[in-house]
Amino acid sequence: MKTPLLSALFVGAAAMLFTSLSPAPAQADSAAVGTCLDEMVQGAAAQGRRLRATDADSTAAKEAVDYRLTLYKGMTYVLIGCAEDGVDLDIRLYDSNGNLVDKDGAEDNKPFVFVEPPATGEYVMQVLVYKTDKPTNDFAVAITYQY
Repeated sequence: MKTPLLSALFVGAAAMLFTSLSPAPAQADSAAVGTCLDEMVQGAAAQGRRLRATDADSTAAKEAVDYRLTLYKGMTYVLIGCAEDGVDLDIRLYDSNGNLVDKDGAEDNKPFVFVEPPATGEYVMQVLVYKTDKPTNDFAVAITYQY
């Protein structure tokens, strides 16, 4: 498992804390993945959601990337991801005790998870390239929220 260094966007009281547990890997720059994520974020914005943060990365099959973040009780979040065609990308959300809060179970390259945190606290969003035929795979993720 690797944990990339992320830039945090701070929006009012909905600040998201990202931390790095290891040096940041080289960031992926896939135009198709970026376009896919942009379209999904625009769809979330059309539903009244605000963008909290985004990231792009590249990883091998069956390798997870963990993002540490703070989520707030009383807010609704959508964790969004996009990967290259032919990749089964999954998103899982764990609480600070390592308990699974929610996950995307669809076999596709556009996972999303709706979550209303049961408590304000630290969570881990795990992004996993579950199935692929490629040695490395580009993906991008975003966190949107709504009061």
